[in-house]
Amino acid sequence: MNSIWRLLLFVYNLLLIIVSGLLIAAAVGRPEPLTYIEIALSTTQNRIITGVVGILLLILGIYVFISTIKLESKVKSVEVDRTLVGEVSITIPAINVIIMKAVKKVEGIKDVKPVVKSRPDGLEVYLHMMINPDVSVPELSKNVQDVVRKHLEDIGGLKVAVVKVLVDDLSPGIRTSTS
Repeated sequence: MNSIWRLLLFVYNLLLIIVSGLLIAAAVGRPEPLTYIEIALSTTQNRIITGVVGILLLILGIYVFISTIKLESKVKSVEVDRTLVGEVSITIPAINVIIMKAVKKVEGIKDVKPVVKSRPDGLEVYLHMMINPDVSVPELSKNVQDVVRKHLEDIGGLKVAVVKVLVDDLSPGIRTSTS
């Protein structure tokens, strides 16, 4: 979401808070909100301005409502090759299997959760990893990136744009003590 829409949503939410406060104040018997409404509607010019602001808020509200319920279509497969004969695609779960197979070849990883996104210049792979505390994070990360990229390109025939690694947990594995 770009900064203009963030600003518009900020203004919309701010006005919604103000209107909510005025309604609450009117409900508890404060006379000020009614005075503000009378002033806002006292002249033709004020009524036009109030109407335009109301229409803009209505349009913004409808846009926010539609954008929150609009479902984004998730990419379920990635095109590997397209020829005159047809096309070859691979599903995201199959890509995740290739990634998991590649990661198993690197020592020191306890767990990994891959997230794959398709973009025009290739796959964007995010690896959320838990590793053993006695391994070098930069060296392990570089090895994982290289192995995952190589497997996806060699086995899957996929173009990989970037492999991002997030190392989350350096604690030793949970050990059960026998007593």
